[in-house]
Amino acid sequence: MRLFERFRAWQDHRRWHRLACERALAEFALTHAERTVGAHVLRLGAQEAVVRVMYANGRIPLGRCWYAVPRDGGAVRELSFEDVALMESPWRWG
Repeated sequence: MRLFERFRAWQDHRRWHRLACERALAEFALTHAERTVGAHVLRLGAQEAVVRVMYANGRIPLGRCWYAVPRDGGAVRELSFEDVALMESPWRWG
């Protein structure tokens, strides 16, 4: 793979990463009243990303919601903890 092709692939990856976070944060804003702290991509697949949105709920650890974000522009759907338990680090829930 030539240098320009690798750079282009990296740009596409970063763009998809950013878009997945933005779409998950937008969906959270539509369905929740809490203030968001940030978003983190747990899995970035070719067709779907799994994003964790952290929000301030007055407690430590922060509250979390998980979203499946399709790349084709389809509906973002909220996931349960059971859906993402294997992707989450155990120390966060101890």
